[in-house]
Amino acid sequence: MNYLETLKNITKDKNKRVENLIFLVVLLVVLLIAINFIFKKDEKSNNTSSNENIIDNSNTKNTSTQTDLENKLGTVLSQIAGVSDVSVVVTYSQDSKQNLAYNTKESEKNGEKTSEKSVAYNEDGSKKNAVIESIEMPKVEGILVVAKGASSVDLRSKIATAIATVTGIPVYKVQVFEKQG
Repeated sequence: MNYLETLKNITKDKNKRVENLIFLVVLLVVLLIAINFIFKKDEKSNNTSSNENIIDNSNTKNTSTQTDLENKLGTVLSQIAGVSDVSVVVTYSQDSKQNLAYNTKESEKNGEKTSEKSVAYNEDGSKKNAVIESIEMPKVEGILVVAKGASSVDLRSKIATAIATVTGIPVYKVQVFEKQG
């Protein structure tokens, strides 16, 4: 008996048709849940590759470095005569970049040289930390300063020049405004 004949026999009896339809719907729901469960497992196993074992605190380091610069500038600028209650915002063109160290294995077979690169790790128990060769600091694109007492052009100019000197950016990329209140 082929499948088409089986389907025709099932649909002839109206009582069995409703039961079979309910059974089919339940079967499809169970099948969809099973497929979803299987694919979620595959995604989890793919995400835990060897590179995922690297502990990466670069985002927290970037944020803390950026916040540190803003805080330091705010503290120093508030020490200028006539300036108080300073808020500083620094914008960056990119995040800091970590350059990893690599282990290179070179081998020669039949006169052909091959080299294989892999990330160098420091292992601490079950944790793997990538060896960082160097860190490229983010490039400052502009700075905004809002401070009480920055109403005079001369004081604004001093603040902008001080920031340009510390950060190494041109003075025209620094904007200084007086704070309300």
